[in-house]
Amino acid sequence: MTSPIKPPGGPPKIPAAEDAARGAEGANRSESKAEAFQAAVEAQSTQGARGASEATASGAATKVANDLRSGAIDAATAVDQLVAEALSSPMAAGLDDAGRAALEVHLRESLADDPNLAGLVRDLERAS
Repeated sequence: MTSPIKPPGGPPKIPAAEDAARGAEGANRSESKAEAFQAAVEAQSTQGARGASEATASGAATKVANDLRSGAIDAATAVDQLVAEALSSPMAAGLDDAGRAALEVHLRESLADDPNLAGLVRDLERAS
């Protein structure tokens, strides 16, 4: 940490042992930064794969919306299809049966309790 206030006579002298320890500490910090950078690169590549699955999910949502607008399905069916799409996503694939059941309950409760999501469902119902 540096301070804009400097002591008289310049910076204090650091003994050689402390100087060596600071050099080792700096090397550890550099390794830590390199590891953090590597983790960020790996996360970005994982996110690229996730982006592809999100694009697929977006396409499914668009299809459901188009089916709803055309009258091919009603709002309840649209919600069921969107929940089914979320449950079959790659992110949900890592869940066991109990986890998928809990996710489905959570999604349906969120649709019922969240005012914004409930508004979207009402919009779906009005569109049909």
